[in-house]
Amino acid sequence: MRIGLDASMLGHGGGIPTYAEHLIRGLAQTPGNSLVLWCGSRTSQACVRQLVPERVEVVEPGLATRMLGRVGLFACANPLSIERLAGPVDVFHGLNYLLPAHHGRAARLVTVHDLSLLTHPEWHPRIRTRLMGWPLPRTIARAHHVITDCEAVRVELIERLRVRPERVSAVPLAPSCEFRVQPPEVIDAVVRRYGLSAGDYILFAGALEPRKNVARLVQAMELLRARRRDVPPLVLVGPSGWRNDEIVTRIRSAGSWLRLLGTVPRSDLVALMSGASVLAYPSLSEGFGFPVLEAMACGTPVVASQIGPIVEAAGDAALLVDPADAEHIAEGLKQVLEDGRLREDLAKRGLARAATFSWERTAAGTLSAYAKALDSRSGR
Repeated sequence: MRIGLDASMLGHGGGIPTYAEHLIRGLAQTPGNSLVLWCGSRTSQACVRQLVPERVEVVEPGLATRMLGRVGLFACANPLSIERLAGPVDVFHGLNYLLPAHHGRAARLVTVHDLSLLTHPEWHPRIRTRLMGWPLPRTIARAHHVITDCEAVRVELIERLRVRPERVSAVPLAPSCEFRVQPPEVIDAVVRRYGLSAGDYILFAGALEPRKNVARLVQAMELLRARRRDVPPLVLVGPSGWRNDEIVTRIRSAGSWLRLLGTVPRSDLVALMSGASVLAYPSLSEGFGFPVLEAMACGTPVVASQIGPIVEAAGDAALLVDPADAEHIAEGLKQVLEDGRLREDLAKRGLARAATFSWERTAAGTLSAYAKALDSRSGR
């Protein structure tokens, strides 16, 4: 099968580039596939060459691509489709909400990671909701098949946009392969470099954006600290995000018990995950929730939101809390910090849970969705 993929998000941080990176590698390693990757910039092109230096064709970014960017070329009818530049493909897969306006003859699939662009546009930059959120229903209507990262989003998409159930497949993702139990000396070396002590901090990993619910996490920490003097510091790791004035205000008003590290190298994040007392992840909305499974794969207990996608990922291996209730978040953290047997049990169950997810299964599920798209295009 000759597969066209949008690889333009590679080279950037976050969950969607992580998804694209592992899926492309998995598809390239599956016999019988040849990949044609659309790169919207020289950055993504260089990243592709590092990922899979062989067995792929790369549609290099031309002048128009660099001027208009991915969204401009995907949103406008244009002559720069993969098929015109690299020849026919059997399937084209948009990995990040968008499909090219120029259809070609390929079966078309799009991955919709969550519906917050439609349900909570106030959580996103306005330019994103205009260029990606508004066209999303039409994009889904044009696709022969739609992929979501979990069953909860699949059901939401079917109900909200009235899509036939057979046109949508939930294909679970997996922890990034680097996240695994680390030797104590590796953890200590990294953690000390950030001025921390292994096993003595609470970690949050994610962007400072509204749906990650960091302001309420800080509020929960304030409640916890009002009752206990020995609460470990909260460490925030991730990019600055957007629409985060309230979050930044709370961070600035906090004392030395809150540490903002910003974006760190992935190898450091693995060690920071492994050295944390607990991962706190009270997100309001997720498509999958990578940090939950990544922490579990490192043997770190997790306190996370009781929302559909995280419930699917975590199963019974995390302590789940109401993300809208700072008191409930604080109580969940208190339980894990004070109960050594609970921490040990969550860590053990988390390791077993994370091991049930794999990128090989993701690639296989995606190929199954390609077959459904081809059948849909053929009218079968």
